[in-house]
Amino acid sequence: MDVPVLLAVQGPSEPALVAAMNATDGLAVTRRCGDTAELLAAAGAQVGSVAVVSASHLGIDRVLVERLHRMGVRVVGVASPEDMERVSALGADATVDSGAGPAAVIAAVKGLGRRGAEVPPPPPLEAPSGGGQVVAVWGTAGAPGRTTVAVNLAHSLSAWGATALLDADTRAPSVAQVLGMLEESSGIAIAVRAATQGRLDDAALDVCLLDVGNVAVMSGLTRPDRWREVPAAGLDVVIGRCRARYDFTVVDVAGGWDPEDSGFETAFAPARNAAQEAVLRACDVLVIVGSADPVGMHRLVSLLADRPRVSGREIVVVTRVRPGVGGPAPAHAVREALARFAGVDQPVLIDDDRAGLDAALMAGEYLAVVARRSPAVRAFEDLARRVAGVPRRRERRRSARRQAGAA
Repeated sequence: MDVPVLLAVQGPSEPALVAAMNATDGLAVTRRCGDTAELLAAAGAQVGSVAVVSASHLGIDRVLVERLHRMGVRVVGVASPEDMERVSALGADATVDSGAGPAAVIAAVKGLGRRGAEVPPPPPLEAPSGGGQVVAVWGTAGAPGRTTVAVNLAHSLSAWGATALLDADTRAPSVAQVLGMLEESSGIAIAVRAATQGRLDDAALDVCLLDVGNVAVMSGLTRPDRWREVPAAGLDVVIGRCRARYDFTVVDVAGGWDPEDSGFETAFAPARNAAQEAVLRACDVLVIVGSADPVGMHRLVSLLADRPRVSGREIVVVTRVRPGVGGPAPAHAVREALARFAGVDQPVLIDDDRAGLDAALMAGEYLAVVARRSPAVRAFEDLARRVAGVPRRRERRRSARRQAGAA
């Protein structure tokens, strides 16, 4: 049976390539595509199993490769000698020198046609061995304080290692506002754009990060309607780069959970929650944030019942713990409710230090900088120790006493 080929190549060599393929036993050009839309439509109609794509013609990137893979189509990238490494890193199944002639392209197509129908997802640009931890700060819908937790957690983690903070919230990005950063451009959009094109190296990553109090901060989108600029295929690469470079990468993502179909249909258009799903899939530690009021606790318990399963550790954080909505012993009430209705023990509780948090917000600073003695600062530090796997101060003092006694 012939291997059906989709051809997206332009120039004087295209007619010769079509003729050579159609004259080759086992191959047949089923569609000659002029642009990306036509290529995806042909792939969606399942009239081809291999796509030959010219990098100079279509501007091939990781998003296009990922969409073709979702529809079961393998990709042969035709690129100039200086561009072959970049195209290969985008996840193309084979890469051919544009000057090698039709024989090289035919050999690559026939090699892919013998491998079967299963198509692997595009690999990361650089698969790091080991690396630091990725910490996703997620939680309920609304405003339980996810960004406040992410910002102050990143600042506390910087005491234990090099830390980056990424604003990947595509619905309500606000890290820049909390830290008083100028919104001249979106760091996350620039980084993801470079990643999808295969051009995100250390120098390009540095352009997207700004040092704010020993934390490398990547600002979020300037407007939520730009969410299409953060596809999962590029965000995966950005997270991988940060993981290889930093001990801790804290990522602030949109709250709530509304899983979308991630199969065949989403290959035609970007998924609204793709960034959220990419971060949850990549994280080593998932921090789930809810607020201590009755509405917030109901949302948190419901989210914990329906949350996606992640491979990393999970830590539940409850913010705005105060007597006004939790009775005379709000901490006890929150712990009891989570243990009874969600099976959660040892949550991290953050007191509602409204004065300190307001002062930090108005100053565009971390809470520990403007209110060092705030009880919320101690809670953020305890959360950072749990993320980093560092014993609490009390435990370390006891350990030192035991060592002294043994001596």
